[in-house]
Amino acid sequence: MTIAAGPPVTAAVTAPAPPRIAKALIVHTPTLWINVGIFISHSPGLVQRPSRTAPCAPVLNLPDHAVLTLDNGLTLLALPRKQATTATLMADVRVGSRDESEREAGLSHVLEHMVFQGCPGFADASAVNEAAERLGTVIDAATSRESTHFEQNVAPESLGPAISLLSRLLIAPAFADLESERRIILEEAKDEVDERGRVIDPDTLSRALLWPQHPLGRPIIGDVRNIHRFDVETLRRYHAQHYVGDNTVVAVTGPYETEQLLDLLRLGFGELPRGERPAREGPLPGRIGPTFKHVDDARSQVDCRLLFRTVGRHSPQAFALQMLRIALDDGLASRMHRRLGTELGLCYEQWATWESYADTGAFELAAVVSTENVPAFFKEAFALLHGLAERPPNSEELARLRFRARFTYAQILERPEPVLGMVASALLDLQSPTSPLERAERLFEVTTEEIAQAASQMLEEKSCVAVAVGPLSRTRVRRVKDIVEAAGR
Repeated sequence: MTIAAGPPVTAAVTAPAPPRIAKALIVHTPTLWINVGIFISHSPGLVQRPSRTAPCAPVLNLPDHAVLTLDNGLTLLALPRKQATTATLMADVRVGSRDESEREAGLSHVLEHMVFQGCPGFADASAVNEAAERLGTVIDAATSRESTHFEQNVAPESLGPAISLLSRLLIAPAFADLESERRIILEEAKDEVDERGRVIDPDTLSRALLWPQHPLGRPIIGDVRNIHRFDVETLRRYHAQHYVGDNTVVAVTGPYETEQLLDLLRLGFGELPRGERPAREGPLPGRIGPTFKHVDDARSQVDCRLLFRTVGRHSPQAFALQMLRIALDDGLASRMHRRLGTELGLCYEQWATWESYADTGAFELAAVVSTENVPAFFKEAFALLHGLAERPPNSEELARLRFRARFTYAQILERPEPVLGMVASALLDLQSPTSPLERAERLFEVTTEEIAQAASQMLEEKSCVAVAVGPLSRTRVRRVKDIVEAAGR
């Protein structure tokens, strides 16, 4: 959900007092050198071929930042940027669809919408939007399975009022005009169904198969019957349970000193109740699949997904799964693009992702293909994984993968907003044992044997599901079903 941004909040919001010195952990991250085995040299009039023996790539540096935990349990993150011409404010609350009971399915997303329906000093959503739009961009918000995110970019001189506005929304939402917002959410929910009410969203269908009878398997939008039923009392109870200091990280970057940024945040969010970090859903379901689901839908192509249930992001194997994804889908030279696109011409759009949670994950190979190419896609998707298990990257390919991983991190670290989000996510996830750069360094050390083992383990455990949405003949449905079920034998 995106909320338009707004008014100078000057009448209702005063600038903070002169900054006090905040007691905080100032993090000066050491330089990280990564040996990736590839180097491109440029000399006058000469471009050398990539070397496979160069000692190291350029360095990665995580900008200095400060972390402060208030008495109310709230974690604050400040990243000063003296030369910046804008400021960015983020808040992450550790609540999403996996925190909901069956009767609460969709409540996190409804609450995200309703947070903007007024607060002290701003009677309704229109007043909030007008206020925000005088400060900078819209206030963006998004609900995921494990968290809810709020973000706004503002003019530096508007940072104080922006913090005041967002803190009021998160601490004391008015929940005005639920019925109007309910209608908007119900319209949004129609994106996942057809005119007959059948679910046609491949993400929703595949996750329901991968995590049956578990909150992770439910759509983030929730159950339409619940959306009709939720009332303000239910929203207030859920808000009081989850929007608390122990469950929240607020982050900011802008052209201020570290202590000034922390004081602005402390002034705005110091009144957030401490609360307690709620426990999460217990054991995941046992082994599932292999299974295949087809949903007929009138579209020109078929949306195909093959998913494997994996370990979560805290597992030692997480780094190998990340590198496995890079081997499959990170640039046109990757194995998936080379095989499905360049060699076979099966599809224009294909991708691989690893969707990771604290205790589980979903490794996905996907493509949008013509109906006659659906069986070939699933056959080739399994073959790609078998290829990585049996013929893992050699030294040259591994060097390229490490370079791609390092280059991605370098791009992230050049821009303050992604850095802020990366560090805030690590702080929100208390189980995260290492800093973002320590995890990056471990990723760059993944071996070819670890990549092969990650692929082999997914294939051996056989916890996989396949989904196809689009026109598909009965003959092709049977062929795909045979391909998927053969993986379980």
